[in-house]
Amino acid sequence: MARTAPTPSPAPSTDLDPSRRAGRRARHGLRAVPPRGLRALLRQVWVLPTLATLAAGLFRISNPVMWHDELATLTVIRRPTVAILAMLQNVDAVHGTYYLLLHYWILAFGESPAMLRLPTVLAMAAAAGCVALTGRRLFDARAGLVGGLVFALIPSVTRYGQEVRSYAFVVLAAAAALLLLLRALERPSLLRWFCYSLAVAAAAYLHLVSLTFLGAHALGVAMCWWRDRRNWRLPAGFVLAAGLGVASAYPLVKLGEVQVTRQLGWIAVPKAGDLITIWGGVFCGTLAAGGVLLAGALAWGTGRRFGALLCSTAAVLPVVAIWVVSRVGETSYFIPKYMFFVLPACAVLAGAGIAAVRPRGVAAALVALGLLASQDQIVMREPLSHAHYLYPEPLTLFVPLDYRAAAKIIDAEYRPGDAAAYGQQRQAVWWGVDIGVAYYLNYLPHHVKVRDVFAGTSGKDRNDLWPTQCPDPAGCLHDEPRIWLVSKDDGDPNVLASVYQPAQQVLEQRYTISKVDKVSGLTVALLVRK
Repeated sequence: MARTAPTPSPAPSTDLDPSRRAGRRARHGLRAVPPRGLRALLRQVWVLPTLATLAAGLFRISNPVMWHDELATLTVIRRPTVAILAMLQNVDAVHGTYYLLLHYWILAFGESPAMLRLPTVLAMAAAAGCVALTGRRLFDARAGLVGGLVFALIPSVTRYGQEVRSYAFVVLAAAAALLLLLRALERPSLLRWFCYSLAVAAAAYLHLVSLTFLGAHALGVAMCWWRDRRNWRLPAGFVLAAGLGVASAYPLVKLGEVQVTRQLGWIAVPKAGDLITIWGGVFCGTLAAGGVLLAGALAWGTGRRFGALLCSTAAVLPVVAIWVVSRVGETSYFIPKYMFFVLPACAVLAGAGIAAVRPRGVAAALVALGLLASQDQIVMREPLSHAHYLYPEPLTLFVPLDYRAAAKIIDAEYRPGDAAAYGQQRQAVWWGVDIGVAYYLNYLPHHVKVRDVFAGTSGKDRNDLWPTQCPDPAGCLHDEPRIWLVSKDDGDPNVLASVYQPAQQVLEQRYTISKVDKVSGLTVALLVRK
């Protein structure tokens, strides 16, 4: 008998079809599996910390009002490159690299508050990635991931990630230098030592004080060399690479020697107790500092003594060195913002300490640290937060000046032909009232531009940060019908006393005060021609 044909096998399950499987997930509300390349990327230890730091930096980035230091940056980066280089010969050479970088940035992206602050947000996000990679090398992948997330939670990472100054880039340079050092120690090569040298040079050109991290790096090299004391190539490579990076900054060192008294003469000599209290300023929050440092102490129980000692030294030694130099030298450098570059080492250490506990404990510790930092994170995004400093003692060095609120008053009542005058521009500390008010007027509905009637030689023409006042106030007036006088509120009932004496006499002769409004730190008076 002939055999019957075999029964055909059933068709393959439709669940094996990727398109149908994705449609089924969509119908049942299930999340689609990300592409293989994306999944591989998300598993990288640096990705989540980088994204978390980026998100924290972008959140309400434009809300804080630009303050004195940021306005100083703004007045420089608007100038042509030649004018910036000429000014750096006289003042602020230490920030020259950052000024040039931001000059070309605003040529491409404009100078809105968000665009001005975006480069530092990106720098802090990149630093978080370096923290995670460093933690993985010194401890393990989980320590690296947690360390990067700890870094994102630190209030000062947000605060100075949203500031138009160079300190976020200094943090990035220090974090990259530590990571590149570890890579060179793992497998020394000419290329790896050269990359490390570039990181050292970048740190030097962004802020010379940050080079104090080289002491901790030297200790790490010495510990590695001690295991094989016959191999002198390791310390020799470090000395040559670090020496090349430092030597490249020699022109900046020479300029800094001339400019240091003018720029840093106001910083007080630290006391003994400041070695303890300074940490609240470095972290922009005492509770956050305590939480991170306590977690870092737990890293000593992981058994990774090399990593614990290297990061502890990188966190503490620069602070002690700056304290000693500030005590015995002619100039003090002991303020928190000059020491932010120790934060990556602190975060790596804290990540290792937290990662050593059980998995559930890791999540709980990160939540607890987030709660400790939450209040400071909120404060960092308030409108007047950037005018506050946290020094060894909680105090406000600069009164918060609300340039944006003052500009809104002028914008709301502006009439064609109105002009402006600004007070407190004659003092040793230039408060930038003119720049701040003019900046925010440009971003209000009427885009008002008012002439500064008493403006003299511009800072660009003087090769300096700030302009001078008009030497002939009567001749500088053009019979303006109304003048908006914006001045720092010093409590003097006579608002005209805020301008320099010759200008005050002219204003008293020709104008009467129509109205006076006050906002935080500023007085806005409308003067009407008699």
